[in-house]
Amino acid sequence: MAESSKDLMEWVLQTIEQDAGDLPVFPAIAMRIVDLLESPQVALDEAASAVSQDQVIASQILRTANSALYLGAAPATTVSSAIMRLGLREASQIAMTAACRSLFDVEDRAELEIHPRIWTAIWHQSLVCAYGGRSISRELGVGEPEQVFLGALMRHVGRLLILKVVARGLVRGRLREMPSEEILEEGMERLQIPIGVDYLRRNNLPRVFVAAAADGLDPELARALEGDGLEVLRLTDGLADVIGIAPFATGCLGAAGARSALALGLDEQRLELFMLQLQALSEQVRELL
Repeated sequence: MAESSKDLMEWVLQTIEQDAGDLPVFPAIAMRIVDLLESPQVALDEAASAVSQDQVIASQILRTANSALYLGAAPATTVSSAIMRLGLREASQIAMTAACRSLFDVEDRAELEIHPRIWTAIWHQSLVCAYGGRSISRELGVGEPEQVFLGALMRHVGRLLILKVVARGLVRGRLREMPSEEILEEGMERLQIPIGVDYLRRNNLPRVFVAAAADGLDPELARALEGDGLEVLRLTDGLADVIGIAPFATGCLGAAGARSALALGLDEQRLELFMLQLQALSEQVRELL
């Protein structure tokens, strides 16, 4: 058993190298997607909206749309464009397969019972920042709103993968004791970016989403996000910390969030308004989860 954050993360890295496994779809979202896509009258915009709420399903549809079989003149960087390329029927089959696996796979369900607060908090923050970031992008006229939406959804996929590997290790008996939230927090802080970037690259996601997860560590890669899209992502993360919905919230905007607010030219009044918008979104997203 890993006795420290360093020990645990070394074990996580070794495990991911051997078999990263598949991330689960959040059960409530999976059920809603199944219910929606079972209807023969479902419209493309309805399907795209539902599918966009989950990292796993959205990434699988984007990966397929950008595969050699379907690849167009330019990569699909929105779920709507990916569904149009695949066709609604093919996209629905991909989404249904992933959703049903998470709903009926016993091991997946058992893993979600391990540190359930953190699972829910990561999904909650991702969706609030996705909807909030898209709104801020539109209101300020910076970045590309749909890129910001999916960027926020994919941004912390490294946290989900770390939690998945730890939960699977406990379910399968490879870890004997459940690590504390403090150990997980330390480990995620150190490794979520490289693990998330590697996951998105292995799944052949467009560079724009890799850039969102890399958080500007690679200046050339950061340019894949249009305009000030990365600044919007950093700002929404900081606001999620302020309103207490991040998995390990500090209640502060943080240095990165403060720099982004300055870069976007936001005064205190505008910042307060965006914070209130995210608080309202938080309550709406809570109902989805």
